[in-house]
Amino acid sequence: MRVIQRIAAFSLGITFALALTASDKAGRLSGSVLDVDKNGSQITIQQGTAHRVVLFNAATQFTAGSSANSKTADPATVDQVKPGNYLTCQGTWSGVKLAASACRVRPSKKP
Repeated sequence: MRVIQRIAAFSLGITFALALTASDKAGRLSGSVLDVDKNGSQITIQQGTAHRVVLFNAATQFTAGSSANSKTADPATVDQVKPGNYLTCQGTWSGVKLAASACRVRPSKKP
């Protein structure tokens, strides 16, 4: 009986640990900006043929400039993100949406 209880407790602990780590998975998303919803704090981008959503908040750091040279990046705001821009964001996955901690915006994918 004790063996079954220990196995059950161990299995429950592993399941709980996996659930915690799965929700904090780091991610990266980039594509052309389709829409910026400042009230909903989300940006819709097109990545290939798929439309993806990036969530942002007051802590999200926006920069403007080339991704090839991080030293030339200028501070930016979400107001500078416009449809047609190319956006690259890093953060954690919240379901199928990326909760961004940092985003880099540039005029288009081509330099």
